[in-house]
Amino acid sequence: MKPLEGKRILITRAIEQAGESAELARARGATPVLFPCLAIECLPAPIRDAAPLLEQPGAQALFTSANGVRCAARVFGDAFAPLLSKLPVVTVGRRTARELERLGVRPAWTPEASLRESSQAGLVEAWRDHGLPTSLVFFRAETGGDAVIRALESAGVAVHLIPAYRAVCPDDDAGPVRDMLARGQVDAVLLGSARAAKHYLRRVGDAALASRPAIAVISDQVARACRDLGLGVQVVAKEASFASMLDGLAAWFGDQARSSGTPNNAHQGGADA
Repeated sequence: MKPLEGKRILITRAIEQAGESAELARARGATPVLFPCLAIECLPAPIRDAAPLLEQPGAQALFTSANGVRCAARVFGDAFAPLLSKLPVVTVGRRTARELERLGVRPAWTPEASLRESSQAGLVEAWRDHGLPTSLVFFRAETGGDAVIRALESAGVAVHLIPAYRAVCPDDDAGPVRDMLARGQVDAVLLGSARAAKHYLRRVGDAALASRPAIAVISDQVARACRDLGLGVQVVAKEASFASMLDGLAAWFGDQARSSGTPNNAHQGGADA
C-alpha cells in the first residue's frame, strides 16, 4: 500500500507550479485537490527597464525562481533568448534552470548553496570561483529577503534588483473547497510559504475550518507564520521541499493510525489543530 493511500490533499501552489506537487502526491497514493492560494502577476515595467542593464560590460543575470524566468520571457518576447544568451545567467534551483533551458538559454551555472541567510558566505565564495560580475541584474519577486543582495554588494558587486513579479491571492470561487473542509473531506494541506498560508486562511475565511485538516509546512519559518495566523501545524518538513512535506505527512498519518488503531488508508479529515 502506498504511504498516503486514500488521502485527499490540498495543493495550494500557484497553478503554474501545482502540477509537480500533484504528481508527487499521486505517486504516494493521495488524491490531490488543486486550491491555488497564490497567483503570479508579472510586472512588465521593471523587466523592460532591465534590458539596458543586461547590455552592460561585465553584467550577469540571476534568476531565483521559474516565475521570474517566465515573466521575463513574457515581457521580452522573441528578444528573451538572444538578450539573455549574451551574458552569464545564474539560476538557483533545478526547476529554475530547467525553465530557462526550455526557453532557449543555458544557465552558466547553478549554485549548490541556497539563498538562506546561513548560506550567503558559501554562495559568494561559489560565485568567486566562477568569477564575480561587475554588475548583477537580479530578477526576483517584488518582496523578499535582502541577504543575497547584501552579501554580493559587500563583495563589490553592483546589484540591480528587478521586481519581476508579485504573488497575489486568487479571487476565484473558494466555496467548493470550503464545503469539502466543512464536511471533513480534506485530510491535509500543503503550505510552501508564509504568503500561501496567509492567502489560504483568507480564502477559507475561518481559522478553525482551515485547521481541520492536517497542515504540513515547508519550514519552521512557515510554521511560525501559520501559528501567528491561528492555524494549527502538524508537520514541518525535514527538508525544504514538497516531497519532504508529503513524506512527513505519511509518517504523521502512520503515527495517528497506530495510536488510534485506525487503518492508515482511512479518511482522517478533521485533524486536531
